[in-house]
Amino acid sequence: MEKIKKHKKKILIGILIIIALVGIGFGGYKFYQHYQDTRFENKNWLNRHIHLEENSEGVYEVKTDEDINIFNLTYQDVIDEKIKELKELDNYSLENPLIIYNPYGTGSQSYYVYLGKSYDDLSYKISVEGYADYEHDLGDKEEYQLIGFVPNETNTLTLKSGDNEKEFNITTPNIEEEVDIVLDKTDGDSDAEQTAGLYAVLGHDKNYEANVYLYDNAGVLRNELVLDDYRADRIIFDGDYMYYPYKSRGIMKVDSLGKIVKMYDLGKYRMHHDMILDDNKLVILVDEVGEDTKEDVIITLDLDSGEVREVVDMKDLLPELYEKAVLPKDYKTLDWLHLNSVSLKGDDLILSSRELSTIIYLSDYATNPKIKYLITDESMLGGTSYGDLMYEKIGDFVSNAGQHAVTYIPGESDDEYYLIMFDNNYGSIVTRPDLKWDNYPGVGTFKEGDTSYYYMYKINENDKTYELEDSLEIPYSSIVSSVQLIDNNLVVGSGMDNSFGEYDEDKNLIVQFKYGAKKYAYRVFKYTFDNWFE
Repeated sequence: MEKIKKHKKKILIGILIIIALVGIGFGGYKFYQHYQDTRFENKNWLNRHIHLEENSEGVYEVKTDEDINIFNLTYQDVIDEKIKELKELDNYSLENPLIIYNPYGTGSQSYYVYLGKSYDDLSYKISVEGYADYEHDLGDKEEYQLIGFVPNETNTLTLKSGDNEKEFNITTPNIEEEVDIVLDKTDGDSDAEQTAGLYAVLGHDKNYEANVYLYDNAGVLRNELVLDDYRADRIIFDGDYMYYPYKSRGIMKVDSLGKIVKMYDLGKYRMHHDMILDDNKLVILVDEVGEDTKEDVIITLDLDSGEVREVVDMKDLLPELYEKAVLPKDYKTLDWLHLNSVSLKGDDLILSSRELSTIIYLSDYATNPKIKYLITDESMLGGTSYGDLMYEKIGDFVSNAGQHAVTYIPGESDDEYYLIMFDNNYGSIVTRPDLKWDNYPGVGTFKEGDTSYYYMYKINENDKTYELEDSLEIPYSSIVSSVQLIDNNLVVGSGMDNSFGEYDEDKNLIVQFKYGAKKYAYRVFKYTFDNWFE
């Protein structure tokens, strides 16, 4: 009996030892997993694994012995500290600058340049055999992010201030993605000048993991903005800073040197299509993850506190249209509205619904949102009580169909103004298969269409009317696409045509570019990026 008890005791002790070992092993695994998840936020760890090393051309490069994610504020701060250490090592000047290739990881064709002091009339030029020169005036700062270097080429950088001039030969690494370094260019009939700036090709060939590609007026790739897992539908400029999405649930604030200085988490909301700046907050079109519908919610992001607030659920404002929609076979979520652009007018929003081919004016969006009016064909609202919200169309023209990039343009008064858009002229509404397109003569299909249009509507709120103030036939694109007025010129991106172009104030083509893509680019906007230079 005593032997049996001792035997049972040994078994029990053995079981306890096994449980303890399993517990230790599991705890060790969890600790290792936690370590793996948090090491990129550990400043000491990052300091040991990140180095700035000088190459044979005198340019410093970031070297790591681990695959480190740049989308990490601790990483950005460690790089900052290492740059400050380098600044103390020499008396830098225009003739002897500190040059570091893309230290913050946000621009794969950019270099950080520190001059030690400010210079008058400072400018720089990038020269590469076989390419147009890229040059720009600079401000009076000591340090800059210089862009414009051609990937996989030896670039000659010329820094100039008055009579002082110095050249440096710099071999720029290749970019990882297969995109055109030089676009096919076709000159139009207009002799007008293109506006200053860079064309930002957003969403090139994919919705996720699509970087932003910046082309100059000659169609040469001059920078690549590196993203994580999203396409960045728009870049917002505010002083020296830029805001743009780097992942579907995250937006980052980037300074003029390319450093990420703040990152915002959208939580349960996933961005799509558009955002705008309203004072100190971003107004963002989103999906609420896990819901049965998508692309029908609007949130605000406070840029000081990071607070995310849902301000509009369109199902509450247009319930009859929501109830008329049916979920197509093999679809998981109901895309009954498909908001694809947002524009700001005072405290109000002007929204574009692609699925309903409807422009929606939303008043007092932040505190008491209400539908003020709708611009659409009456067939879209059939069987609902929303007919009274429709503004009257003045003139004989085909209503907008599947439009994108609806943008508010101030007019003669607060009640009389303009809306511009890329009218895709595309007739499809998968959640309302019974709807007929008889009122849209000439409307195209997903793969074929005669033309899309640039439309400018003149809105008169007193008379509750809209009329076609201006229009232009542009390359057909059933989905995606954009228009933008900049310094009286018109920039048009026709996504499905794989093209974008710039037109003069009389709507004559100045130049058109074609890019290689299996699908499309979502939008093309032009920006001056003055925050990098001034």
